[in-house]
Amino acid sequence: MLRSVTRHLTTSPLVARGAILIVCLHLVVSLITRLALLYQGRVDLSFQPTALLASFGWGMWYDVMAGFLSAGIWVVIATLTPSLIWKNKLGKWLVSGIAASYGIAFVFTAIAEWFFWDEFQVRFNFIAVDYLVFTQEVWDNIDQSYPMPLVIGALATTGIGLAFLVAKLMLSEWVVAGDHRIKSVLVSTGSYFGLAACAATLFSQRQLPTFANEFNRELAKNGTYSFCAAFWESEIDFERFYRKLPEDKALIRARELLASPEEPLANPEDIHDLRRIVRGTGPEKQLNVMLVSVESLSAEFLKHYKPKQQRSVTPRLDELFDQGIWLRDLYATGTRTVRGLEALTLSVPPTPGQSIVWREGKNEHLFTLGSLFQARGYDTAYVYGGDAKFDFMRYFFSNNGYRVVDRETKSPNDWTFNNAWGVADEDLFEWTLKEADADYASGKRFFLHTMTVSNHRPFTFPEGHIDMMPNTGRDAAVKYTDWCIGHFIDEAKKRPWFKDTLFVIVADHCHGSAGKVQLDVTKYRIPCLFYSPEHIKPGVLKGMCSQIDIAPTIAGILNWSYTSRFFGHDVLRVGAYPKEKRRAFVSNYQKIAMITPEALALLMPKQGAVVGQLKTTSGDFFPDDSPMSQTALDDATAVYQAAAWALSHGALKSSDRDARLMSKPLHPQAQVPPSPSNHVDQRHPAGHLRGS
Repeated sequence: MLRSVTRHLTTSPLVARGAILIVCLHLVVSLITRLALLYQGRVDLSFQPTALLASFGWGMWYDVMAGFLSAGIWVVIATLTPSLIWKNKLGKWLVSGIAASYGIAFVFTAIAEWFFWDEFQVRFNFIAVDYLVFTQEVWDNIDQSYPMPLVIGALATTGIGLAFLVAKLMLSEWVVAGDHRIKSVLVSTGSYFGLAACAATLFSQRQLPTFANEFNRELAKNGTYSFCAAFWESEIDFERFYRKLPEDKALIRARELLASPEEPLANPEDIHDLRRIVRGTGPEKQLNVMLVSVESLSAEFLKHYKPKQQRSVTPRLDELFDQGIWLRDLYATGTRTVRGLEALTLSVPPTPGQSIVWREGKNEHLFTLGSLFQARGYDTAYVYGGDAKFDFMRYFFSNNGYRVVDRETKSPNDWTFNNAWGVADEDLFEWTLKEADADYASGKRFFLHTMTVSNHRPFTFPEGHIDMMPNTGRDAAVKYTDWCIGHFIDEAKKRPWFKDTLFVIVADHCHGSAGKVQLDVTKYRIPCLFYSPEHIKPGVLKGMCSQIDIAPTIAGILNWSYTSRFFGHDVLRVGAYPKEKRRAFVSNYQKIAMITPEALALLMPKQGAVVGQLKTTSGDFFPDDSPMSQTALDDATAVYQAAAWALSHGALKSSDRDARLMSKPLHPQAQVPPSPSNHVDQRHPAGHLRGS
């Protein structure tokens, strides 16, 4: 049998011979990569024989698939190159050069996967796709974070060595010696692309089964294959791929979950109208608002969450958190900055795939936190330390009622320090102060949303402010950002507008999201503070809430009346967010979930769903099909289905009528019942908050 196979290979067409060489090369590099990642992830991975066998077994399957599909470039070259070239020495050199190019590409991918796993503890995903699109920022980041001359030298050496090896082992002659007849080449080329089309259609990464340890499942993936899958699946059709309820039932249930006695439905008769009436019970406050979203600020960094830790990297924030309202049990909606910006700006659950911020053509003129301020005559701006073209932030904010202030709008004289991701946070906050000063001087109220960047690899920042050195890891970057926030507040206190300004400090997401379960909720807990000494008494809200609740809570503190398209609630208003409705939304692109204090309902592609009991403190999950769990699953399905429906049907679009309630009476069934005063000092006294 072996002799028969050998005879077939030695007489096989040129196309097939080269493809075999490429697949074998890819298998070798992929195996070495998987072994390297096994070593790097040794603390998190399971080393049980069955788990490792599954990781390497499934991994080999995807390695073969990726290698086979990667051979397409060779097939095109082999088909278009005249047979005369293959029959002389030039053909041998061409084969060696192509093999070297493939080798460099495979080894480069392997090195990139090592660094990517080091940062995110996963194989390539949507983040890698983002990084390919925004190459300038990413290349600068890589250049500043890693010894690139050494890496490039290693790649060059690999290519030269591989070309020499192919020639030395006579593999180039073995390939060139194949069948060069036009008919044979065309048949093999057609067969290849036919098989490739079938493979791409019939097989996908979604077929990879669930593992007991999610890290082992990531190990089983192939980086090249994962990258391509992430590229094509950047948007996932909820209607097609996720568990659904009948549309009417889903919308009715979503309206029940969104509405409350304090926030009744705007149109009780129309099940397609998800809007609610929000009315303040006192005069509207025209406070300035500064919303600071902090890069990768996990809750675990603050001493408030770990009071027994000896050393804190957030001394200024820990001090501030005792002077305002702290949302103790707040959860981020996702794992990327754009997902956090989506939640803070739009107050919607994380629909599958990429953030709405990414979706050009579908994300213009939406009902946003900025549109509420803009309708009241505020100057509304998004202030970012990097280039806002990254992640399509400039397009999103400029098409939704915000001015964009970023590195592109400034000159080098406007900053003291700059790296791949943007200017130092101290420079960013200086920009923010100048924007506020200019608005105050012109008599304008302002809403400024500032997004920090310093807590990001390569973790470089100006020296001299903290007792840690730059480029020494994330803790140092967190402490530097903490100093910048404290300095920012100190400088703001010197301004005449300070006493009439509400500061909101919240993370965009945690610094890491990978865990041993499919969605580790402990990796989504983030800090949030509402701070305004003249208007807010210190306290702590002990109750689960979501990042999508920040926008309506800001509007609630200001006593604003409006017709809301937000999916979030004012968590500080008595009655608007009762205990039985407490929930949070978490996601990682394909997996979306709703959690309650007791349960987790997880939705996955191909109508997959998992539901059960949850311990939010440890992240432990226990599958359960009890009636209570099934209710949680239906609730999660209804809310996510309603959010996807609202996005696709334009129900998230803004209107002037939404931003400010009209003077005419509300619908008779939408009248807001009497409630206590909405003044924040009365409805949120510290004692009440601590007992919530």
